[in-house]
Amino acid sequence: MGLFRLFRRLLRRNGELAIDPRKVETVIGYRFVDAKLLIKSLRHRSYTQERYGNTDRSNERLEFLGDSVLNMTVANYLFTTYPDYQEGELTKLKSALVSKTSAALIAKKIGIDQFVLLSGSEEESGGRSRSSIVADTYEAVIGAIFLDGGFDAAQAFIERSLLYNVDAVLDDVEKNFKSLFLELTQSQKMGHPVYRTLNEDGPDHEKIFTVEVLVRGVSYGEGKGKSKKIAQQMAAKHGYERLKRDTRDDAIS
Repeated sequence: MGLFRLFRRLLRRNGELAIDPRKVETVIGYRFVDAKLLIKSLRHRSYTQERYGNTDRSNERLEFLGDSVLNMTVANYLFTTYPDYQEGELTKLKSALVSKTSAALIAKKIGIDQFVLLSGSEEESGGRSRSSIVADTYEAVIGAIFLDGGFDAAQAFIERSLLYNVDAVLDDVEKNFKSLFLELTQSQKMGHPVYRTLNEDGPDHEKIFTVEVLVRGVSYGEGKGKSKKIAQQMAAKHGYERLKRDTRDDAIS
């Protein structure tokens, strides 16, 4: 076995020792009384399965708690900040702000993703950049702060990281409809959306692309744009809105 591979194996085996809590605290802007809570919030289930043979010490319980604190904090913020908004408008804003896409964007922006503890196989398969894992870790960190410092401390962290500039966060979410649509199709156990280019019109320097998005072979929308990426985002936006409508209608009926 080469020295590099041996080093990586040892690093995974002693992964928690490789995490400096002070560096994480600098990133999140909060100093823990009990640093063990912070470390636990960073443990993905793959890591605890590999290290301890179970998922009992993973961050999943903290994620559950943090998700509730996040929802409460965002709901209170929106209710107070937008006194003229009705229930439907507040719900739409809240859904965008507490989505996994939003949480992942914020976690990556402040650098939480670099500290997530993963198994070797999860690391090698790109788990550190996977939005669902990073978003779950962000929520787990919120849960850890809540247990360590109370609601005010957790709320302050959410305000610093997520609510300091709501318009910018919502704009980022709007630009990531592909992630939102993927999150929705997976929650409905429908698999991955597939994007298919239908058309490329115009000269090379002014091409307009038309892209269709399909789920299980069914078209959920089309999008146009000056690049395939933009066209895919527009198709995902239409697909997301349609599937949201269909899901809501099914629940009502």
